[in-house]
Amino acid sequence: MKKLFTDVAIIGGGGAGLRAAIAAKEKIPSLKVMLLSKKPLGVGGTTAIACSDRMAFHATLPYTLLEKDNWRHHAMDIYRIGGEVSDYNLAEILAKESADALEYLLSLSVPFARTKDGKIDQFLTDGSIYPRACYVGPETAVEIHRALLRRFKSLDIDLHENAMLYDFIVKENRVVAAKFVNTTTDEPFCVFAKSFVLATGGAGRLFKRNVFPSEMMGDGYAAALRAGAELVNLEFMQIGICHPHILFASSGSMFRSLPRVVDENGEEFLTKYLSPDDVNRLTELQFKKGAHWPVSYESPTKVIDLAVYAHLEKGHRVFLDFTKNPSYFSPESVPEEILKWSEKVDTKLFALPTPYERLLKINPAVVEWLRERHIDLSKEPLEVQNALQHFQGGVKINERAQTSLKGLYAAGECAGGQHGANRPGGNSLLDTQVFGKIAGENAALEAQNTHISDFQVEEERITGQIPATEARNRIMELVSRHGFLVRFDDELRKALDELERLEAKGIAKDEKGLAFLLETRNMLAVARAILTAELIRSESRGPHLKFETFNPPVMKFVPRKDEWNKYIVLRLVDGQLKHEIREPVRPREEER
Repeated sequence: MKKLFTDVAIIGGGGAGLRAAIAAKEKIPSLKVMLLSKKPLGVGGTTAIACSDRMAFHATLPYTLLEKDNWRHHAMDIYRIGGEVSDYNLAEILAKESADALEYLLSLSVPFARTKDGKIDQFLTDGSIYPRACYVGPETAVEIHRALLRRFKSLDIDLHENAMLYDFIVKENRVVAAKFVNTTTDEPFCVFAKSFVLATGGAGRLFKRNVFPSEMMGDGYAAALRAGAELVNLEFMQIGICHPHILFASSGSMFRSLPRVVDENGEEFLTKYLSPDDVNRLTELQFKKGAHWPVSYESPTKVIDLAVYAHLEKGHRVFLDFTKNPSYFSPESVPEEILKWSEKVDTKLFALPTPYERLLKINPAVVEWLRERHIDLSKEPLEVQNALQHFQGGVKINERAQTSLKGLYAAGECAGGQHGANRPGGNSLLDTQVFGKIAGENAALEAQNTHISDFQVEEERITGQIPATEARNRIMELVSRHGFLVRFDDELRKALDELERLEAKGIAKDEKGLAFLLETRNMLAVARAILTAELIRSESRGPHLKFETFNPPVMKFVPRKDEWNKYIVLRLVDGQLKHEIREPVRPREEER
């Protein structure tokens, strides 16, 4: 097998990977740094293509409310809104380092919006108490990626594109090498390094409904798991209302403008799936959906997500129609607390005749952004569906972004422990920059004091009975059907049994080649880990919705339980998936 050598190997070309590579090179310029990306830079990676009506970067700045110790409120938001199932020490790092992370991006000319007095403009986003969300517009993430890419190209960093990770080589609990396959040539190769940073993103493409780039199959999770690393919080995945094709999260301002939610026949169907009490307060629920965009057990707005899901499951399509008001809406029906909010835009916002005109007042940038993509909200509806949008968990890290294996760091969406069940909006982009920098710098420091390994590596000999295409389709069907928005214990057990039978039979290479086979093997490993975590957590919390009955409007949840204020850590031991229920790092008494 072909061998490559470097001091620091960064695996992943999104926001976290680029930040880690830049940080490693800036920390110790004499080191050889290599970045390996599954797709060409700018084509793959969630940060490079993610869009929403107002994509946010969460930051506590010197003038962010409350001005005294304001970072403490940010850290506590992350921890409490996360359901107390994340590590508070990591939340503190995110909050404390957020201003410096934003300042670095400003130094790279990211054009964050400013107020008239020159300060960075900040708005209140889902899951926050105080306004901290900085933004460029619908393409905030894209602008950040472009700026990082410019800086990356200015440095002497080796780049290998079309490189898919599929395994690590571990010696005495240290990662010494990583196995890759070229996705265009099917040629396997091995990278030897003194330290590694894993920044491969989430596994959203395991699910049929998602807003992830096509390459996000969970390669980093799978390789780390097989190497012996710990994974945490895999049952928590953010699911929101998104466009099915343009990878667009239809969040805050879209729902606050109160469009009609209709199907392909133009029928307003929500009331069919809601209780009488929820129907009576539907205007309020729909508006608040903008502040509670990812589905969450703790939010009453979850019934809107579940109504959309139930209607889609019956074979319908779903749209947001901004040309007319919902039948249940009238300006008089808007609650006082919402009218107070509207004063931030216009005291007569809800007197405007259509949702389109309200959206134009609240967020004109998204109207123009969609028009540029040939979607004119003044004339046509926007198609939406429930879609997986972000993995909250991943490979468990500590304050130094180090995993449970020596020589292996992780950052961004593939890392775990820094987020809980829920996540304040904008903290995922922040996470890529804060822990991307920490991972890159610490990997560089470790590489200074580590010797590189060199030994022969055999090529893979994988045999099995099930063709890779057939196996992949079955994996995706099982995960999408049983591990997505509506979860039942009995169905999860059956799905896991089938995955175990599939693994026992093995996956065979078919006409799609070696890279496809190895990627499918990764998908199987991650699918088993996700469904296992979902089965173990016997409660509802955040986006993890466990049901006793789901027949809307009858929705009987397994309730949230205080004894589950813990997280589930998964590890592969002698080929068997083992779990440990562990106490997260809690706030100090004086922080509570």
